[in-house]
Amino acid sequence: MGSPTPARRIPAVTVARALGTLGKTVIALGLMVLLFGIFQLWGTGIFEARAQHSLDSEFADLLEASNSLVPAAPAAPIAPPTPAPAPTSAAPEPTVEPPDESSPAGSTTPTATPIPTPAATSEPVGDPVQPDPAWLAMLYRDNGSAIARIQIPSINVDKTVVEGVRVGDLRKGPGHYPATPLPGQAGNSAIAGHRTTYGAPFGDIDELLPGDEMIITTIQGEFTYRVLPQGQGHGHLIVAPTAVEVLDQDFSVHPNRLTLTACHPKGSARQRIIVVGELVGEPAPTYPRPSQGAVQIAELVTENLDEATDTEQTVTATPDSEPADASASAPTFDPESTEPAERPTPAPEPTEVAAAAPPATAPGEDQPDPTPVPEAPEEPEESEEEVSASSFGEGLDGDSDGLIPAILWGLAALAIWFFALFAGRRWKRLPAYSLSVLPFLIVMFMAFWHIDRVLPSY
Repeated sequence: MGSPTPARRIPAVTVARALGTLGKTVIALGLMVLLFGIFQLWGTGIFEARAQHSLDSEFADLLEASNSLVPAAPAAPIAPPTPAPAPTSAAPEPTVEPPDESSPAGSTTPTATPIPTPAATSEPVGDPVQPDPAWLAMLYRDNGSAIARIQIPSINVDKTVVEGVRVGDLRKGPGHYPATPLPGQAGNSAIAGHRTTYGAPFGDIDELLPGDEMIITTIQGEFTYRVLPQGQGHGHLIVAPTAVEVLDQDFSVHPNRLTLTACHPKGSARQRIIVVGELVGEPAPTYPRPSQGAVQIAELVTENLDEATDTEQTVTATPDSEPADASASAPTFDPESTEPAERPTPAPEPTEVAAAAPPATAPGEDQPDPTPVPEAPEEPEESEEEVSASSFGEGLDGDSDGLIPAILWGLAALAIWFFALFAGRRWKRLPAYSLSVLPFLIVMFMAFWHIDRVLPSY
């Protein structure tokens, strides 16, 4: 039998190359992690600072534009009950002297009928309660738009607040939870912000103490909140990421509050840190949030205001017309009638029957018309119902939609990396690496951008 052939030994050069490639790969991965950390800590702050600069100008313009549309302006026309005596001075037109022969009580009823009390209410064109729609659009803005400024002097916070708590919203600055009232309004207004990345607007809220002031400025005014004590000498509490009940609106104690939320501890999203402040003074008026359906209904109501008042008056006039149809025409056309029993009946309703006299003569066919009238206000009530927040916001929890773009941009960066290595072997290394470094950094930046979008923001 022949001797067995000896096993082949792996050349030392091959082992050295494998170890060298592995070492380079580990160094490259470490470099990528380092660059990603730099991007999160400092790179994101640069983008947040640029966004805040733009938001500051936007909010300043918003305040200036809203000053010309004060919501209290429509309420001023309510004061003119003074023009009401003017018709009384002109009331001698119905010639009060003939009824004096029958009875002095009869002279008072014709003078009450000409007083146009509905005309006084229809004089103000705008609704005294609802502000100007243009001003209301400035109050309730789209996601990502500037709505307020928050200032916390004790921790040197001065930021413009945007509407929304999505990933893109919180990259600009603190974001307001849309499911909560606006700052300054009655209820529990909530604002979220980062503690480590994107400027870290709430990086030091754990240092807030009971009694520290938080100042919020909106187009409704300036509002001050004082931090409430939550534990042994500090003004915050730590909750689980699922404890969204801190955003509820049914608090019996300190119902008008401001709730700040952020991730805890720094650099992690395991928990949430909560700071609660109590509103000092009275809250601002709360108006229903406009929607497409509500705006259309409001336009129809303002355009058909006269028709709406007529239909409402026919509802009150129809039950009165059942006892006697002639009683509706008696106060308007027969002031000299000698029947004392019929005059007391129209006397309590001069304001309703005077304007509704023509529709009162119509038969009972108008009765189905009032039924859709009460159904119209039900739609705004549905828009006023706000669903409580189900999470602390997409901007703190991370957005899974960015996973696929992050993978694609990462693969593109690897392709450029391997192309640079291949070109360096086939060609000169220095020119190959120099030409590949700029495209590689750009693609890696986009990959970092989407990776940061997927991961929970801190």
